[in-house]
Amino acid sequence: MPYDDPDPQDPMILVGTMLPADRDAQVEMAYAFAEEFARLGYREPQIQALFRRPFYAGAHGAWQDLGEEQVSKIIRECLDVWGRVRLVDREAKAEAAACAGEEADHE
Repeated sequence: MPYDDPDPQDPMILVGTMLPADRDAQVEMAYAFAEEFARLGYREPQIQALFRRPFYAGAHGAWQDLGEEQVSKIIRECLDVWGRVRLVDREAKAEAAACAGEEADHE
């Protein structure tokens, strides 16, 4: 069997399926997407752009079903909770400071 040609009998082959979702499920999905990107540090215009892009099928489907106004409300709610959180890698900062100190010693 060629490498790029999966065997239909292979139990480990990935199979995607569509599941029906009602409006409540779309709302929950929109909250999940908005929260995820808010926690990653995205701002409102960036998150709205993600919902508008068909490439992000789940978020885009929620945007189409719920509409611009409700999705914007969900995004703002998530940003009110998570938009102020800023993750800081203290180890990376300490390492960068240590490297800067070593460079200063070598000069």
